[in-house]
Amino acid sequence: MSRNNLIAVIIFVVLAAGSASFFIWRGIKTPVETPPDSSTLGVESPTPLSGVPDESGNELEMLARSALERKIPSGDAAMMKELKDLSVQLKSEPNYLQGWLQVGILRKYLGDYEGASLAWQYAALLRPNDFIAFSNLGDLYHYYLKDFSKAEKYLRSAVDIKPDYVAGYKNLFDLYTLSYPPDRRAGAEKAEAVLLEGIKKNPSDNYLQTILASYKNDNQR
Repeated sequence: MSRNNLIAVIIFVVLAAGSASFFIWRGIKTPVETPPDSSTLGVESPTPLSGVPDESGNELEMLARSALERKIPSGDAAMMKELKDLSVQLKSEPNYLQGWLQVGILRKYLGDYEGASLAWQYAALLRPNDFIAFSNLGDLYHYYLKDFSKAEKYLRSAVDIKPDYVAGYKNLFDLYTLSYPPDRRAGAEKAEAVLLEGIKKNPSDNYLQTILASYKNDNQR
């Protein structure tokens, strides 16, 4: 082997070793991350709502059992399968919030409104500072279970938890103008008041202001 060829081989070996060292170092410094499983996504230890007794852990367990052991309602086959699979998953992953929200949605669409309520009640107990379960419950009790006082309670909780949830004020407005309270004058007063509340808390949003202007215009006719 000529001297020039020998030098070229030595340079190649040194460069190759350096490259290998570089990638090994990168491998040590930047390990590949693995995605978390569903039980760690958006989950925290259950915190009881105010007014729930100290044994709320038992209440959570009983609520979970009531929701998950209900009969799977008949209907769309894909929804039935998803509901069955989620119910099995939640028995081993009871803190999986998104799973509980989805169980409520599936049961609602399959016509099991009481089952939907149980699932969303569990979600509300599991995450009392998240407005979604409360909003879902408010809609369910307003339009499907027709328990308007409960609807008001849950819809009110949703906007108290998330004051910038503009649609939540509209949901309360709809309750007051369509269904509750029985005294329509009282309902009208509450309807206007909740729009004004939402506007005050969200001054840069025009949605509620438009609804209020239209509502006042209609009532002047």
